[in-house]
Amino acid sequence: MKKLYENVQPFKFRLTIFALLCGATILSLILFRVRTLLSGSLDYAFLIWNIFLAWIPLGLAMTATTFSWKRKQLALVIPVAALLWLVFFPNAPYILTDLQHLGFPKPEVPLWFDVLLLIWFSWTGLLLGVVSLFLMQDLVRREFGRMAGWFFVCAVGVLSSLGIYIGRFLRWNSWDIFFNPLELLIEFTYYAFHPSLRSILFISIFSSFFLFFYVTLYTFGLLLQEQTKHVIQEPL
Repeated sequence: MKKLYENVQPFKFRLTIFALLCGATILSLILFRVRTLLSGSLDYAFLIWNIFLAWIPLGLAMTATTFSWKRKQLALVIPVAALLWLVFFPNAPYILTDLQHLGFPKPEVPLWFDVLLLIWFSWTGLLLGVVSLFLMQDLVRREFGRMAGWFFVCAVGVLSSLGIYIGRFLRWNSWDIFFNPLELLIEFTYYAFHPSLRSILFISIFSSFFLFFYVTLYTFGLLLQEQTKHVIQEPL
């Protein structure tokens, strides 16, 4: 038991975050189940699929982080895991856009319940994305330096907003990159050369919001570390 504790101790915070994300997911599913009992319908069943997709980037980021410590497998595993992570990453913050369904309330379910339901799913998806991005940033930082890590974060923020726009408004999915790459490329090329005001506004505003949210949580984590060090250094 003591040996198990010593092995887990270095990863206690990551395990705690993982447990909290699992708890948030379970609570979101419970709220969805309550809604089905209240309404007798599966109106928000898409949230189940969306939260499943939101977990994929975290799983890929954890895989990449695990293999990053094994130098022999670094060159082979990391690029593949990073590419798949980038493809599926927009699915995590994408759930925020599901809040638009509040514009179509159902009389059999109180609006406040749907608000809380969507907030729980959205918050959980956003945190899944933030944690997976932190793991990938840490990997990039260790290999290429701090500046490269933050450049990576900014690039992901913009690209993920683009991916969310493509998913929400053009109705493409992450797996279409593998199954319909030519059609996706043609449509993407057209809209890239003929951007709409909606696309420019959405990508700009959403990427700004996501990056601000990420940097805020990142800074808050540094603040906690700073306070912890200050407490340790204080004389008794």
